[in-house]
Amino acid sequence: MISELGHFLLITAFCINLGLIANCISNKTVLAGYTSLFNKLESLLLTFIAISFLLLIISFINSDFSVKLVANNSHLLKPVLYKVAGTWGNHEGSMLLWVLILTVYLFLFQVSSSDYPKLLVRNVILVQLSTIALFLFYLLLLSNPFERLEFPPLNGQDLNPILQDVLLVVHPPILYLGYLGLSIPFSIAIGFLLTSDHNINIVRLIRFWSLVPFVFLTLGILLGSIWAYYELGWGGWWFWDPVENVSLLPWLINLALIHSVLILERRNSLLNWTILLSIMGFSFSMIGTFIVRSGLITSVHAFANDPSRGLFILLIIFLAIASSLFIYMTKRPNYENFMKLHFASKELWIIVQNLILLVIAAVVFLGTIWPFIIEAIFDEQVSVGEPFYEVSLTPFVVIFAFMLPIASKIRWTGKKIGDIRKIVILIFISTSLSVGAFIWKDFKLLTFIGLFLASWVCLSSILEFIFSFKSRPTLIEGLKHSLVLNYRLIGRTIAHFGFGLLIFGVTAVASWEIEDIRKVEVGESYYLKSYQIVFKGIDYSVEKNFKKVSGSFEVLNNNKLVGMLLPEKRLYPSRNEVTTEASINPTLFNDFYMVLGNKLDENAWVVRTYIKPFISFIWVGVILIALGGFFSLLSFTSYKKPRHEDIN
Repeated sequence: MISELGHFLLITAFCINLGLIANCISNKTVLAGYTSLFNKLESLLLTFIAISFLLLIISFINSDFSVKLVANNSHLLKPVLYKVAGTWGNHEGSMLLWVLILTVYLFLFQVSSSDYPKLLVRNVILVQLSTIALFLFYLLLLSNPFERLEFPPLNGQDLNPILQDVLLVVHPPILYLGYLGLSIPFSIAIGFLLTSDHNINIVRLIRFWSLVPFVFLTLGILLGSIWAYYELGWGGWWFWDPVENVSLLPWLINLALIHSVLILERRNSLLNWTILLSIMGFSFSMIGTFIVRSGLITSVHAFANDPSRGLFILLIIFLAIASSLFIYMTKRPNYENFMKLHFASKELWIIVQNLILLVIAAVVFLGTIWPFIIEAIFDEQVSVGEPFYEVSLTPFVVIFAFMLPIASKIRWTGKKIGDIRKIVILIFISTSLSVGAFIWKDFKLLTFIGLFLASWVCLSSILEFIFSFKSRPTLIEGLKHSLVLNYRLIGRTIAHFGFGLLIFGVTAVASWEIEDIRKVEVGESYYLKSYQIVFKGIDYSVEKNFKKVSGSFEVLNNNKLVGMLLPEKRLYPSRNEVTTEASINPTLFNDFYMVLGNKLDENAWVVRTYIKPFISFIWVGVILIALGGFFSLLSFTSYKKPRHEDIN
């Protein structure tokens, strides 16, 4: 009964969605007079989809194996938390969550846009409703999450074991909030083009609704990276997996969008470029959906392996992107560019940074789809891995990072770059700090460049913040202006400082990581640098839905206990799969990372041990980037609501 009700609510939601689309398209006054009714229908649309999703969760919690999705992705012995996560740990359930989040964003935009022209709001809602309708149609036609089984199994088949992790409970929803938040800038851009009045000011709308998905997408990428680091047992934090790449692509485009809005806000220029970036951001989110769900790739992140469903998704994406680009080409405003671009103009530096971000995105996209192209044309299997991305992307990342502090220092007046003496002194300090690191390390050019850029970006962001409140008459006034009123300054400082920490963490791990693979017997000890690692023993145990063997290792430094490492191997009987669980002992400057390999004889095991210096700086850096986006969002709380004459 629960599954039938959930399916019925989805069908009803689709019908309501079509009615709302018809109302937006129609210009008849008889329909236009029922504004309140249709606002309630939008709330009802969200309610029906949310209840449908809740009913699917209940089916998983109750282990209703008569529902095909539950039978294929759950098990009686699985903990309740992972039963809930199983709701979106598959193709059909994740698509329902996809539609739900699209509808949530529609509702949030609708309730927060009362101060904007009705024609613009109506067109934006129309575009968002059309996007929801496409995916709802796909969900009902080819990916029904409530499909019944005629002969349900007794225990189910369980969720993929490596997806049974606490982090995977929150990672997909947060990532989807980032992916699908980009649908609002997309809808705003298309809705604006569909209006006859291109003098409507959409700057604040675009800026706010690009920052929201930026925060969620940054956190989603972070959680996925941390999960891969400790769960997959390979010891890295980014593998350039196609599914990782498709989350990075819209993030890069959105970052370019956020910076291009600055020019639109200050100079009323680059409107068409901003609109195009808004379209591209969500387009890459949808392309990522196709790659993950088409069956083209084999990945622990990928959901679908049915090419027919992949082709249908491709058709939806083609319709959405082609129609949006057609509207852009035919409806874009014909504005003249009044920017005066020269070496000291902030606009030039932001535009160049935009172009670099797009080049990085293009390289990542090419590396992601290249194996598919080669296989389709030559029927050969190729792989594009870390060496390709390191060689092709490093120069552009270096240029972008070096330009970032300079672009921040340039004033919008565009008369001069700033105090050249301060820039030179800062470059000298950053160079000295970088060279100093090689007193106890061998010199490597890329390591030096990475350390220089990290120092350059971090110190520049700190000094820019300090000088911002030193320019005030008193220190108290400066602090009040910078810490209370100027959330945008705080957000920019935190985000840029976080980017510097990220560069440092990546450089340190890539340059100074230690890897050790050896045969170790119980009771034996071995040394890595100044650390002694003692293999204390092996323990066998049985948990609720898996069996495990775990090793016990002590990490000592000068005969003092630094920590315990407890790597595991797990057997999930329901799927007859073995997983490896790494053990990580983080310290202030190093992560001790251990993986238990195969058993060689009665007392000997293969053990992989890593010492990863400063890897925590990667996580802290990305958290600060997301926090910077959050503080930039707080700047909207200090704005007065726009008057109608300010908008037009």
